[in-house]
Amino acid sequence: MYYTLMTILKNKVLIFILISAVIVLCLIEAAGKGDFFIYLSGAGDLMKGENIYKNTYVDGYHYFYSVLFALLLYPFYHLPFFWVKFFWLLINAVAYFHLFALISKSRLFLSLKEKQQKLFLFLLFVFSLRFFLDNIHYSQITIFILWCTAFGLQLILNNKTIAGSALLALGINIKLLPIVFLPYLIYRGYFKAFTYTVLFYFSYLFLPALFIGFNYNLSLIKTWLSLINPANQNHILDVEERSFHSLSTLLSTLLVKDVPDIYALSLKRNIANIDLKSLSYILTLIRLVLISLTLYFLKLKIFVKSKTNLGELIEISYILLLIPLIFPHQQHYAFLFMIPAIGLILFYLITNYNRMLTKT
Repeated sequence: MYYTLMTILKNKVLIFILISAVIVLCLIEAAGKGDFFIYLSGAGDLMKGENIYKNTYVDGYHYFYSVLFALLLYPFYHLPFFWVKFFWLLINAVAYFHLFALISKSRLFLSLKEKQQKLFLFLLFVFSLRFFLDNIHYSQITIFILWCTAFGLQLILNNKTIAGSALLALGINIKLLPIVFLPYLIYRGYFKAFTYTVLFYFSYLFLPALFIGFNYNLSLIKTWLSLINPANQNHILDVEERSFHSLSTLLSTLLVKDVPDIYALSLKRNIANIDLKSLSYILTLIRLVLISLTLYFLKLKIFVKSKTNLGELIEISYILLLIPLIFPHQQHYAFLFMIPAIGLILFYLITNYNRMLTKT
C-alpha cells in the first residue's frame, strides 16, 4: 500500500513538473512571430478578399495550408497575438503528449514489462524531444498533422470509422502529407474508411464557400494547387531555404552543379551535373522505389487486414517515415514523422536485448 501511494505521488509530482515546464516553454516561444504569424496573417487576408496564396509574409514566405485552416483561425485574428500563439503552442504540446498516451495504451506497449515500458517511453521521449522543441520554436503544424494522422488511423483500426476518417481528412485538408494513407486504406480493405475520408476531405475543401463565397473559394483552391504542385521548378530544385532536408533537396545538391542556392557552400558538393528534366525523372524514380518498398511491409496481401498489432504498426510507421522524404519543401522538424519507426526499433532492441547479448 505504501509503495502504491508513493508511486502515485511521484507520478503526480512528475506530471506537475512536466506541465509546468511545457507552459513555461510555450510562454517563452510565444514571444516571437514564428510560422504561426504566417498562418494568422493568411487568415486576416482571407477575410479581406485577398489571394492568400499569392501574398507573401515576413521574409517572402507563402501560406501553404488550406482555406479551411485560415478560416478556422480567423476568429482569433484580432486577439492579442502573443496569447493566441501561446494557446496554439499549448494545443500542439497537448497533441504531442496525447500521442505518447496512445502509445501507452497499445497492445504492443502493454506486452512489455514495467521496467521495459519506462525505458521505452524515456528513450522515445529523448529521441523525439529535439523535433518537438523545433516544432514549438517555429510554431509549426507538424505535430498537429501527425496527431490527426495517428489518432485518426487508430480510430479507424478500432472500428470508429466516421470519427477516424473525419480526423484523417482534416489532416489531409490542412496539409496534404497524410494523403499517402488513402492508398493504404484501400490496400488493407478499409473501404468505408477510404470513402468517408474522401467525402470528409471534399466537404472540408468546399466548406469555406459558405462563408467566403463559392467563386472566391474555388479561385483560392486553384492557386493553392498551383503553389504546391510538386512539378514546379522550385520543388524540384528544392534549395530555397538552408533548412530543407527532403529527398529533392539532397538530389538537387548532389546532381546539379549550379543550383540557385543563396546559402550554398563554396565547397564542391555535386557528383554530377544534369539538367532539370533529368533531375525530375531521377527524383520521380527514387520516390517510386521508396513507395514500392511499402509492398514489402504489406506482404502483398491485398484487401486483407493485418492480423497483428505489430504488423499494423510496421506498415503505418514505414509510410509515416516516407512523408518527409518523398514530399518537397520539408524542413528538419518534419522528421517528427519518423518517431513511430524509431519506436519500433526501440521495441525490438528492448525485447531482444538479452538474446543479442548471448549471441555476442
